[in-house]
Amino acid sequence: MYYSKKQLPTQKLAENLWSISEGSYSNGSPWSTEQFCVDLAQKTSEYLVLIKEGCWIGFVSYHFVLDEAEITHVVIHKEFQHKGYGNKLIDQLIQKLVEQEICQVFLEVRVSNTSAKKLYEKKGFKTIDHRKGYYSRPKEDGIVMCLKVKEVNQ
Repeated sequence: MYYSKKQLPTQKLAENLWSISEGSYSNGSPWSTEQFCVDLAQKTSEYLVLIKEGCWIGFVSYHFVLDEAEITHVVIHKEFQHKGYGNKLIDQLIQKLVEQEICQVFLEVRVSNTSAKKLYEKKGFKTIDHRKGYYSRPKEDGIVMCLKVKEVNQ
C-alpha cells in the first residue's frame, strides 16, 4: 500500500523516514528527524511511502515547482533492497507526476550507486550533468538525471 504524507501523522512519519534512511544508507541518513519534519511541512514537498503488512519498506520524496519536480530521496530499507520495491516506487511516482501534470523531474545520484543509476535509466531518466564533490559522508561526485514525464506517458 502506498501512502502520501497527508495520510500519516507528521512526527511519526518523520521518525520512520529517518529510521529507514539511517538503516539504508551505508553512511547513515543524510537528514535528521528534524529535517524530515521541516520538509514534510513544506507545501511543495510530497512523500510516497510503501508500507506492506505494517512494515515500512521504503519511500520516495520530491519537491515540485510549477510543472517541474526534484526527487530528494529514493530509499528502500536494506532488508527489502534488490526485490523490485524501488522499481515499484518509481512507477508509482511517475504515475503521481503524470496526475500532477509535471513535465520533467530531476534527481542526483552518487557516481558509485550503479544499481540506482541503472534503475533510473530503465525508467527513462537521462544523465544531463555531473556535479563534482556534490555529496559528503563520504565526499563523492553526483550525476544529475532528468526524466521528461510527458514523453514517458505518451
